[in-house]
Parts: sequence; structure tokens; C-alpha cells
Amino acid sequence: MNILFSLWFSARSLVRAWARLVDRHEQRDLESYLSQSQSLADLEYRERHGMQPH
Repeated sequence: MNILFSLWFSARSLVRAWARLVDRHEQRDLESYLSQSQSLADLEYRERHGMQPH
């Protein structure tokens, strides 16, 4: 029983770590995209379009 729990806990930990990595990567990409704006209007436009679901 302890082996099953250990396997389940390890798998859950790996999935959570992978999800955090993906979230950080997406956040970094979005920040990079938004930082390319040249004006406030451009920033607002990029923010609106960058936050839409893909």
C-alpha cells in the first residue's frame, strides 16, 4: 500500500511541477510580448489580445 501511495504522490508532484513550469513559461512569453509595445494604446491592444484564450 505504501508503494502505491508513493507512486501516486510522485506522479502528482511531477504533474504539479510541470504545470508550474508551463505557467512560468507562458507568463514570461506574455511579458515579453507586452514589453514590445511602443505606446500605451499599443500596450492596451496587446494586453487585450494577449489575454484571449487560444
